[in-house]
Amino acid sequence: MTNFKTYFHNFESIDEDKISILFIPGAGMDHRFIRALKLSEAEYNKPLVIDLSGHGKSQGSSFNEIQSYSKFLVEALQQSNLKNVVLCGHSMGGIIALDMLINHGFSAKSLILLNSIYPIRVSDALLDKAKAGNGYAADFIIKFGLYKKLIGMKNSFPQQEALIMFDDLEACNNFELTPEDLQSLKLPISLILGGKDKLVNLKEVANFANLSSCKIHTMDEVGHFPFFENPNALSELITSVT
Repeated sequence: MTNFKTYFHNFESIDEDKISILFIPGAGMDHRFIRALKLSEAEYNKPLVIDLSGHGKSQGSSFNEIQSYSKFLVEALQQSNLKNVVLCGHSMGGIIALDMLINHGFSAKSLILLNSIYPIRVSDALLDKAKAGNGYAADFIIKFGLYKKLIGMKNSFPQQEALIMFDDLEACNNFELTPEDLQSLKLPISLILGGKDKLVNLKEVANFANLSSCKIHTMDEVGHFPFFENPNALSELITSVT
């Protein structure tokens, strides 16, 4: 399913009787991040992704506001007939999902925050790398986020000159919610974290857990990218929480 500007991944064969999970990519990433996930075909539709504006196969420009990305997804989803969808946001995608739920009235069956938490605060060092180019930011994130060595990991990030990574990271840094916003969330929430992830602030995990009724799951021996580092274990965990 495509239109002139937005790429819809795996939307062409949705069975309304099966569970649908909309995966929302992290900073700079696109639909390719879910390529190794294996969900039961008897119970689940294929993993769904909408490439964000200016990312992957979607045209347009990247945004430096989370609210613009969440609005983009909500409007894109108006074209589909998804019901009882599960939202699964990786890193930046997690706070996009939160904004969809809190500020755009999006209805979801449940929420999975994958290597994600609110707030996401980006270091000045990483922002400086992102200002210099997407590749420099990718190198930084891979260095501190990846636990297992994987060949070709950098290819998952933007290759073009437009400063997509800077926009995305600035969007994360500037996004604000109140404690009351988080307390308003009434749907089931699962946090899936990597035991070796150096990019997620564990203090913020504890704060988030105090404000929401979430369940925390930690994967051993993976960092910030479990869908590449151990996709089989991640697939099983996602199945267990949905």
